[in-house]
This record gives sequence, structure tokens and C-alpha cells, in this order.
Amino acid sequence: MEGSCPERHSRFGNKWFSTLSKPVLITVAWILLWRAAALMEYAPHASIWFPPSGVTYAVFLIFGWRAIPIVLFASITTTFWEDSIYEAHKSSSTLLLTGLLFATAHCFSYWLGATILRKLSQTGKQFRIPYLILMFLTIAATSSLIAAIGGSNVLAITGIILPSEIMSLWGPWWVGDLVGVVVIAPITVAILSKYYPKESHWLVENFKSVYEQSSLLNYLYKQTIAIVVLALISVLVSIYPASSVVFCVFFLGIVQMWIVFTESAGRAFLSLGILSTTTAILVSWLQLGNHAMVYQFTISLLAANTYFGLWVPHILLDNRNLRILAERDVLTGAQTRQYFIKNVKNEISRCRRINQPLSLALFDIDGFKQINDTFGHTVGDKVLTTVSQHVSKEIRPADLIGRFGGDEFMLLLPSDDLQHAIQAAERIRDSIECLSIPSLERNITCSFGVVEITSDDTFVSAFERADNFLLDAKKCGKNQVKPILQ
Repeated sequence: MEGSCPERHSRFGNKWFSTLSKPVLITVAWILLWRAAALMEYAPHASIWFPPSGVTYAVFLIFGWRAIPIVLFASITTTFWEDSIYEAHKSSSTLLLTGLLFATAHCFSYWLGATILRKLSQTGKQFRIPYLILMFLTIAATSSLIAAIGGSNVLAITGIILPSEIMSLWGPWWVGDLVGVVVIAPITVAILSKYYPKESHWLVENFKSVYEQSSLLNYLYKQTIAIVVLALISVLVSIYPASSVVFCVFFLGIVQMWIVFTESAGRAFLSLGILSTTTAILVSWLQLGNHAMVYQFTISLLAANTYFGLWVPHILLDNRNLRILAERDVLTGAQTRQYFIKNVKNEISRCRRINQPLSLALFDIDGFKQINDTFGHTVGDKVLTTVSQHVSKEIRPADLIGRFGGDEFMLLLPSDDLQHAIQAAERIRDSIECLSIPSLERNITCSFGVVEITSDDTFVSAFERADNFLLDAKKCGKNQVKPILQ
């Protein structure tokens, strides 16, 4: 008992440390990203992007209004820091008011946008990808616009900038915030989802990659190419500032989409972050401020293309799954009735063109209803699966097996005339008798009806003849092939 008290205190302390440390780390990250943006400014209060806006949007997406203290504290802290950077020497009361007003405008715009996105995502599946992407980008653009207008007016109201500077500031501010949101928000969500899985699963689950992640070396190779392309274009812009070479930066989208279509979602977003940071550094170092808006819109377009590009593999995967459902019976793996009939018609045309024989066989499992009634449907399903898989292994690669329905299956045997088709059916029938299934205290047997498809046959007429032979096999005692070879 004496030792249990310190243990409780230790667990209590660890819990409080875990609870408090994460918000503190988020706050520190917000401030550090703000400082990074300040270092990459190409003009006072103007950077290619503003990463803290992405953190703000992400924490409101995950935590809702509970994230307000984090952003509030970070905003006030950076306001005082900004004053020291620009050596404006504003009074503490002015800076505190500026920080509070900026935090209010900043928090309101991104909290509102995040709240709307959360509500839309919870209304139903119709707002999942790609609609969730469209909503995210639209709301991000609107929220960042509100934040830019509100923030620039706050700076003017508190005397940080002149009122006449608002018109020249809000545009770059808006695009910079927008780039920060669309680039940093998904990265922040991905990081926070590891520590807050319940709060973030609704968003993270939609961006799971359908590709296996390639080697790190391959990714770094592609990323290096993207950085080199960006750097070369930027150097050319600095050498020929009056030319239109700056628009070549849009070709960066080709390399980024290469990464999107061959790498995981996490690496695609990481690439976007790396390219955005590299762009901001190059614009600042090479003094490309006159072309800043072109770079900003390029990053915005890259981000939008990345989001929608990430969904293309999902669409292809969904289409493939739908095609599999249309072509393959879910339980047995045999071809579905519709797909089998389509293939039969194609084979009939092909075999007639090359004057090749073609046969059709129908078979079903003897006493299958009794198996279901006696041993249960689980055992019945196991019988269907076992028989289908066994027959699939027994037939040739060119032969086809389809499930007509229930326990009835169809076989298409190209190149086989009636005699060879009956021999194949007899061989398959004999092999089925050797199957054993746990919990099934009886042998499995099947009855077959076989026909050769003549030049006058359609699938329907051939099927009807094979079905009649199958009925004959049932009437004559089951576990046999009809017709019998003479």
C-alpha cells in the first residue's frame, strides 16, 4: 500500500505532462514556423507563404475551439517578436492590442472554415473525396481571404502599417496564407493524427495511399530533380528579370505529379512542403519579389493538383474493384453469370472464325440443399468455394468457369469437341469425389450435362441443351456425366 501512492502520483504526473506537453509543442512549432516565414520575407509583412496558417487550420480541424489558447498565445508572442525585428518600438499596450486583434481575426477565419469543413464531412458519404478536397480548397481560400483582410486592417488600426498600405498588402497576404494552409495543414494533421487518432481519423483516412511506398532513394531522386528544376528556373528569372521565363515555373507541376502518382500521400505532401520552402528561400535570396505572385500561384496550383492527383489512384482502385465485382463471384471466385455469358459469346465468334470446336458443360453439386439443411450454410459456402477452386485448378488456362447461381456452375471448353469435353467432365467429376471438407460427413459429388456448341447454336440454345442433359444426369442417379459416350 505504501508503494502505491508514489505510483499514483507518478502516473498522475505523467498524464499531466503528456496533456500539457503536446499543446506546448504545437505552440512552439507555430512560433518557429512564423519565424521561418519572417526570414523568407521578400518585403515587409510579405512572404511567399505563411506556414503558421496551416498549423492554425489543422489544429482547428482536429481540436475545434479548444485550439484557441494555442493560437492566441502564439499570435501575441510573435507580435512582440515582430516589433523587435522591424525595430518599430511600439508600446506594450499597442502590441498586446495588436496581438489580440490579430489573433481574433486569425482564429475566427480559420475556426469558421474548419468548423464548416467538419460539419460538411459529417453530413454523409457524398461529401467524401473528391468533394471533401473541393470543399477543403474552397474553404481554405475563403478563410485565408478573411484572415488576410482582417489581419491587414488590424495592422492599420493599431498603427503598425499605414492605411494606404492595406491594398498592396492583403493580396500577397491572402495567397501566402492560402499556400500555408494547403501545404502545411495536411502535414500537421498527419503528425497530430499519431497522437490524437480519434480526433483526426475522419480526415486522415481519406488520404491513405493505394500505392506501396517506394524506396527512400527513389523518392529523394525525384525530389532532387524537382528542386533542381525550381532552382534553375529561379536563377534564369534573376538573370533575365524582364522576360517571361518566370512562367516556366509551372513546369514544376510535371515533376510534382510524378511524385504524386508514384509515392505515398505523405511523401506527396512532404514534397509540396519542400518545394514551397525552397521557393520562399529562392525568392528571398535572389530578390525575385516582383515575381512573387507568380510563384505563389504556382505553389497554390501545385497544391490543388496534388490533392486531386492523390485521388486519381483511389478512383482507379475503386473502378478496378467494381470491375472485379462485376466479373468475379464474391464467394467462389468463378466468373459471374453476366461476364461468363459475355465471354462465351466472344468465344463462339472466335471459334467459328477459325473453325475450332467449342463445348459447354453445366454441373451442380448433388444434394446441396440437404448439405445446407443438415450442416448449415457456412459449410455449404465452404463446399461451393472448395469445388469452384478445385475445378479452376483442374481445367486448362484457356477454359472458363462461371457460377450460374446457387450450386450450379458453367464450364466453357475451347478446342474440345463433344467427346473430349465429356472426357474432361468425367475427369473433373472423379477428382471432386476425392475432396474432403471438415465438418462435412459425406462425399461431395457432382452431376454434369455437356454439349458441343454447333454452328447454329446461340448461348441460350446451347445452355438449354446442356441443362436438359444435367437434368437427365440427376434423374439417372446423380454423380454422372450426360450424355454417355457410345
